[in-house]
Amino acid sequence: MPVFAVKALRPDGAEETARIEAADETTAAAAAAARGLTPIGVRLAAAQSEPRAGARDRKLATRVARELSVLTAAGLSIEPALAALVRHAGDPQLKAAAQGLLDDVRAGAALSEAFAARPALFPAPFPEIAEAGEAGGALGRALGELADSREKRETVSASIRGSLIYPAFLMVFMTVAVTALLVFIVPPFERLFTDMGAPVPPLADFVFGTARGLVVYGPFILGAIVLAAITLRAALARPGPRLTADRWLITAPLIGAAMRMLVAARFCRVLALLLRNGLSAAPALRLAARAAGNTWAVRCLTEALAEVRAGRGFAERIEASDVLPPLAAELLSVGEEAGDLALAAERLARFYETRLEEGARRAAQLAGPLVIVLAGLVIGAVIVSILLALVSVSAVTY
Repeated sequence: MPVFAVKALRPDGAEETARIEAADETTAAAAAAARGLTPIGVRLAAAQSEPRAGARDRKLATRVARELSVLTAAGLSIEPALAALVRHAGDPQLKAAAQGLLDDVRAGAALSEAFAARPALFPAPFPEIAEAGEAGGALGRALGELADSREKRETVSASIRGSLIYPAFLMVFMTVAVTALLVFIVPPFERLFTDMGAPVPPLADFVFGTARGLVVYGPFILGAIVLAAITLRAALARPGPRLTADRWLITAPLIGAAMRMLVAARFCRVLALLLRNGLSAAPALRLAARAAGNTWAVRCLTEALAEVRAGRGFAERIEASDVLPPLAAELLSVGEEAGDLALAAERLARFYETRLEEGARRAAQLAGPLVIVLAGLVIGAVIVSILLALVSVSAVTY
């Protein structure tokens, strides 16, 4: 069902905005009133994506799920399992996270509620998977599958990053080498030609001018780059600019296809995990959409799924959202009709993860030689320009 943002007044007069899932605005307002609030405005809430935690927090959450799955699968209930994790945790952050969960559980909360109270560290689908495991009496298996899913996602991301590190290093090294050549090597040659009063060939004159510009304006250029990076980082932390940037990534001519495959892999991986652990299709699809990782994709998928619940065709609406590859929408529709949506989602996740890894390797294999050739051309042009100037001076002197 759609999620509405209900602006309401608390009994003490303070204003609050509650996010309520309901069939329509009237039902959402009634739900807010049932909580003791006085509704003063209702609107459709913006889609929320999975919080973007840092790499350390993601690994910490996965480790908590993995170790709890091992302990509960061994026969411990959740409170003794958390207590054992607190006692034996060597990592202070792991111990602090486990202690917080243990305090909530001892206060009477379920593990799913303890996860839900810490969305920055344990985002969706942590609470939902834990709740499904608690309801089915298979919490250890559910947490183990959650850890498997997150580890697979991290493995794919690490593989892609690893493939692109080498060409990125080459590009940085080339930039530093060319800059050092222009700033420290070229100026003495320019002074030599100036002292000799000899005419400078056009290519050498261009190189000398570039070197002068870097020497004079280099600190300003570097400062502008740093300032632009800080400004961009701050802007992307805001919902509006981040949504615009994510939309551009999805629709860009060259990287858009790769981003759609990445979104499809994440969406299908989480969808398969949720369905295997007992969630019905509607909430599983909604939670999987939130885990897509791209705010524009989250918005489009959420709107498409809302129309599906209103009776529209599944494949048509997902494909019309234009954030998943057409093959993904078609196979998910076939899986839903065959009653095995979890298997279809699992196969699609593996398919797109494999394609992303292969694409990253091919891009790295192509980018490395291209960067080397580009560096050779630039450095070669600088050297040739100086040699041509020396030859012209020798000819004039002769």
